[in-house]
Amino acid sequence: MFDFLFGGGGNCCGRPPQCGVPGPTGPRGPQGKNGPQGLVGPTGPMGLPGVAGSAGPTGPTGPTGPQGAQGAAGAQGVSGPTGPTGPTGPAGGPTGPTGPTGPQGLQGVQGLAGVTGSTGPAGPQGATGPTGPTGPTGPQGATGAQGPTGATGTTGAEGPTGPTGPTGPQGPQGIQGVQGAAGATGATGAEGPTGPTGPTGPQGAQGTAGATGAEGPTGPTGPTGPQGPQGSVTPAAAVNDATGTGDIVTQFNELLANMRTAGLLAT
Repeated sequence: MFDFLFGGGGNCCGRPPQCGVPGPTGPRGPQGKNGPQGLVGPTGPMGLPGVAGSAGPTGPTGPTGPQGAQGAAGAQGVSGPTGPTGPTGPAGGPTGPTGPTGPQGLQGVQGLAGVTGSTGPAGPQGATGPTGPTGPTGPQGATGAQGPTGATGTTGAEGPTGPTGPTGPQGPQGIQGVQGAAGATGATGAEGPTGPTGPTGPQGAQGTAGATGAEGPTGPTGPTGPQGPQGSVTPAAAVNDATGTGDIVTQFNELLANMRTAGLLAT
């Protein structure tokens, strides 16, 4: 049997057919050692994109920008035209009557000249006419230019990295080596597939808003509107002149009554 297996005697390889009948199979040899760890397999395909994280909370409002400089004063509006002059008020009271002539002196010595009669009282002051209505307001001045835009706020901090995906399953065990006297080392097993990519981490928080821009200058003042019309005065009815001391009081009272009727005196 030994000669048959290792060529010690005749065999069936170019020798006369004196070979004995093959003996039974020998006992199974010991198991060979496990083959070394297989090489790392190629990287698996990229996993599907993770679900987008929810939007981060809105950052706090930036501080208000400083107030813009005061705009230059608008140009002085053109003065409206002067309204027409109102009618002249009524004249004062009538002239007082001339005093009576002194008595004639005796014939002979030239008598002294009579004393000049006293001047009658002055008529009352004419009432002031009502004030004319106020003229319409001039148009509003143009709006000042808008202030510059405030600076952009700083970018918010980057969100935290998402968790690492789970480890892929272990590759299958390498093929067992061929049984031999000392058992040949088995072939290296194929590397297992790469595990899927972990999900994308949540989005970072929203950055703070930029500061508000400065306020623009104030627009110029519009022109002054035209002056309203001049008020009118209603004249009182005329009164006949007094002819003497007997009717001066009557004529004066009639003048006062006419002035009250015309609204030039309070009743």
